[in-house]
Amino acid sequence: MVVQSTQIGALPNEILLSVFSHLSTRDLLPLTPSCHLFHDIILHILESRLRAAASHKDHKLILECYHPSAKFYTPYLYCEYLGTSSIYPNKNGVRGEQQCGDLGKLSNLYSHFRPLKPDDNRRALRVHPALLPTNPPHKDEQLVCQDISLESHELFSQLVTVTNLVKLGPRPGIFSSSVNIGQGLTRVWRDWLSDRVACTQDDPMERDSRLLWSDATQNVGIRMHVKAGPELPPAPRARYEEPSVSYTLQYEGEFSRHHY
Repeated sequence: MVVQSTQIGALPNEILLSVFSHLSTRDLLPLTPSCHLFHDIILHILESRLRAAASHKDHKLILECYHPSAKFYTPYLYCEYLGTSSIYPNKNGVRGEQQCGDLGKLSNLYSHFRPLKPDDNRRALRVHPALLPTNPPHKDEQLVCQDISLESHELFSQLVTVTNLVKLGPRPGIFSSSVNIGQGLTRVWRDWLSDRVACTQDDPMERDSRLLWSDATQNVGIRMHVKAGPELPPAPRARYEEPSVSYTLQYEGEFSRHHY
């Protein structure tokens, strides 16, 4: 005689998904160690919630990226949601017990965004001349750009990066709420700028090299495409100093890590 299990684990995955979906994240987390099946289903729910939160139509990610001297001159940028990475290469539903222990991988999920140029109807801000967003000289006019210059004695420039998740208010430019996602100071080195311009490949290693992290924990990063900027007039310099140079940074995308 075959004895059929009457335990909750014998229920179809679809029923468990429906039941657990009504619980809050705070209530779900303590249930993950119960069994492999619970762990996998809850992981699937949490990953789906992360994607939904990042792509919510009433929420926007805004980016401020500026030289410290241009804090009051640089406008913020809305960011277009592009997608969220997955902890699994295969996204076909619930996976099974072999993925038990993957809950911690949720902290390594990144959502991808593209900074957008300021809308014409937003209040125009006077931008620092050295950091004025300009059209790309050749391709993809949708990319936000800014010029960055290094004098002969400078080894690097600096960029402050501030990322906030805001809830849109009743009027453009008015936010109902704002949550800081990350803030940091990034050094943009002369050698890094030169290497990016000199590189003609677009392989995964080079794309990783174009990623500038705003903090040591790598919560927020911006992938930059670097082009040679406007030519600067020659200036007196010491024999051991490098010439003054100018580059144009193109904002290819922003990466924001998820946290629970």
